[in-house]
Amino acid sequence: MSIILIIGIFEVFFLLLLLISKKRKTKPDAFLGLIFLLYAITLITASLELYNYKNNYPYPDFMNTNWLTLFLHGPALWFYIKTLTSPSFKWKPVYLLHFVPFVVFGTAYYFGFWSLPDSEKIHQVKEELFRQKPFYTITVIGIGLSTIGYNIWALQLIRKYRRKLKNYLAKLQDIDLDWLWKLCVASVSIYILNSGLFILDIVFGLTSYYFLMLLTYSFASVYVLLLGFFGLRQQNIFVDSNIDRQVFHRIEEQPEAPEKQNSSTINKLLTFMEEEKPYLDSEITVLKLSRQVGIKPETVSATLNSELHQNFFDFINKYRIEEFKIVALLDENRHLSIMGLAYNCGFNSKAAFYRAFKKFEGVSPKEHIQSVSQKSETP
Repeated sequence: MSIILIIGIFEVFFLLLLLISKKRKTKPDAFLGLIFLLYAITLITASLELYNYKNNYPYPDFMNTNWLTLFLHGPALWFYIKTLTSPSFKWKPVYLLHFVPFVVFGTAYYFGFWSLPDSEKIHQVKEELFRQKPFYTITVIGIGLSTIGYNIWALQLIRKYRRKLKNYLAKLQDIDLDWLWKLCVASVSIYILNSGLFILDIVFGLTSYYFLMLLTYSFASVYVLLLGFFGLRQQNIFVDSNIDRQVFHRIEEQPEAPEKQNSSTINKLLTFMEEEKPYLDSEITVLKLSRQVGIKPETVSATLNSELHQNFFDFINKYRIEEFKIVALLDENRHLSIMGLAYNCGFNSKAAFYRAFKKFEGVSPKEHIQSVSQKSETP
């Protein structure tokens, strides 16, 4: 299993080098790099602890050190997701609170263990006396709450960001949130598994501390390997987009428009949609539409939400579905497939088209066409 740790270390450094070689680096990239670096430090210190264990502790300063970095994994992930999903992100002194557990546990452990003479530290580790202290139980629970809690928090940030994006975009497949979501789900699963094993060991005394450490960090190494393998298969492991972040921020902060302005805006917007059919453009965004119709993007977004109770994403795709329902029944289009028609209506993803059609019509496109055709043939 120690081989898995070594492979995991090399994999993390490879991902880190890949990130460093990226041409257009962003603020989220810095925190993603920090995550990779923390994974590397954690796996390296775990390997050193195992080396100590097998070779009569030649490096006593590296005994029981790696667990402390786990208190930084959650905050690093949170900052990565936060900078990625908040265009207006700025550092605030209150963010230092994220590092309080790391400082508190590190200080307590320094005075309780690291400051002891080497002979005493080796004795406690050999006999696993540290496991009998309340501090060990508190630490295991603290790490579990921190890592799992931050991962769940990160998933909530992603879900919230996805909702915000629908006020700006009519398609989401270019922004790889699914990959980011899977990364966090896999991460929280690993932390739940590892924390659960440590807690079960505290209750039932399952095995030695070092076998447990080897087992759990092997799971972590497998996660890193999967991160590298599947991540590099993505079109872009680093989540980027062409969103105008300033406009996105204004849309996010835009208060509800006055009723008179809403009425004028919605009439102008609906007329433009019927006459010019901008929804046929597969790359349409609220910014592009606002420039075409001559209304501020934040006003368009606010009006759609308050007057039609729709986000921009649903507003555009509803028009595309209605267009599909019309062109699908024309004789001149019988040579086209369902997806051929969908692409002509502005969709550029089969999954997005079928999901939208099911949402608005309650049936699949094929079922709808068959139902309408049968009605038209009925005398």
